[in-house]
Amino acid sequence: MIIIIRFIKEHLNALWFFGFLIVGMLYFGSKYFATDYFYVHIPLDDKIPFLPIFIIPYIFWYLYVPIPMIYVCFKNKKAFTTQAITMFSGMILCCIGFIIFPTAIDFRPTAEGNGILLFLCRIVYANDNPSANVFPSLHCYEALVVHLTTFVSGPLRKKIPLRIASAITMVLICMSTVFVKQHSFADVISGCALGAAIFVLVLILRGKYYGEDFRKYND
Repeated sequence: MIIIIRFIKEHLNALWFFGFLIVGMLYFGSKYFATDYFYVHIPLDDKIPFLPIFIIPYIFWYLYVPIPMIYVCFKNKKAFTTQAITMFSGMILCCIGFIIFPTAIDFRPTAEGNGILLFLCRIVYANDNPSANVFPSLHCYEALVVHLTTFVSGPLRKKIPLRIASAITMVLICMSTVFVKQHSFADVISGCALGAAIFVLVLILRGKYYGEDFRKYND
């Protein structure tokens, strides 16, 4: 028991992970507030093919986001604080937007047919209904923020092979959202733009108010 208490005291920063619970409640709760939807559909969406193979990076997102965050949490407390602020501030902002301005897509296929990839698509479709919460894409926002706060200005920024692998993974995840028809291309652009903007803003504010060089305490 003493060991557990000591561990908790040493890693109070891990309480940030409760942010996912708060965001989850806002995310799923926002669907109950929506009475009318704005359908996000641009001409480019009709030219992007449905490619079931991209369901693999789409699902891999569920590992790509939490694993680096857990690593940073135990590796560098200051870096994790910056990472968590960047992650959850944008996610909460998105959820508020979902409540005020409900969005949906109207071009998702049925994914009928044989094969494991189509089967996985149908599972995702059944459990990740795009009836709301598509603009901006949280899938893209979270993937970009994890990459930026872990591999660009985070503890693993000097690990070049990992940095390149993360960049490729992040791009594939963003691409997957349109190739499995879970999002409009407009959702991807808005999600990535918001992630980059909040990342830069948080770094500027931390440097201004705390006099910290984010790169120094991540070496």
